[in-house]
Amino acid sequence: MPHDDAKKPASGSRQRTVFPTIAGYRFLQTIARSPKSEVHVALSVELGHNVAVKVLRTGPLSSLEAGEAERFERERELLMRIKHPAIVDVYDWGRGEDFRYIVTEYFPGGSLELRIRNLMTVRDSVDIFLQIAAALQTVHAANLCHRDLKPANVMMRPDGRIVLIDFGLAKHLGTSHTNVGEVRGSPYYISPEQAEGSEVDQRSDIYSLGVMLYEMLTGQRPFKGSSVIAIIQAHRNDPIPVLPEPLTRFQRLIDGMLAKDAKDRFPSVASAVAEMARLKV
Repeated sequence: MPHDDAKKPASGSRQRTVFPTIAGYRFLQTIARSPKSEVHVALSVELGHNVAVKVLRTGPLSSLEAGEAERFERERELLMRIKHPAIVDVYDWGRGEDFRYIVTEYFPGGSLELRIRNLMTVRDSVDIFLQIAAALQTVHAANLCHRDLKPANVMMRPDGRIVLIDFGLAKHLGTSHTNVGEVRGSPYYISPEQAEGSEVDQRSDIYSLGVMLYEMLTGQRPFKGSSVIAIIQAHRNDPIPVLPEPLTRFQRLIDGMLAKDAKDRFPSVASAVAEMARLKV
């Protein structure tokens, strides 16, 4: 149930060093912060366990760009619509005097980003690839494109299952929420067409998943650079890296996901999964 009765924030909360005051939640710690938003861990009195509270600051001292509040609301609406074990659940939402918030599951085990840093086996890489692919198929079946698929947005449950989070950039295909020429996304995982500010579809997510698969298998990102512009140029112009000898059987799959031109990629997540199945890993 949404709350419209969030209590007035305590004096000094605009300095962002004080937790927002929301009835029914006891804030414990901050786990992420940007100039516009933050994510906190809080105990939900009603649920009896910890949750993640994503807060968007909307007061006069905030640095919101045009459309930021609308994107925040759209993320909540999309997550309410999509139900899948590997897509984060929304428990609650609402607003206070100078903020909006969304309450979701909390994942103390951290993200795939941390898992990759500790190096992964081929078997684990394939397993997580297939889990992400299954979640993406649900997203794409809803005619959506995630547009910010990266290891930091793939959370890990204690039993090894994954959960996709952060649908703040998700786009309903056929709408114009993003202006042509506007570039949003994470440089290391962005598709060439998204980096150019061109129209994107589900094949952009396939590209990002391909980058993640390469990184899971090798421990290295396929495209690098000394600046954001250099990384984006590498996505657009550098050849797809050749996998080392023990992993060469995955090359055709990687090539089909990381093709520069979307028309040359696998047309759907299902077709990429079929290629993985052909490998009999």
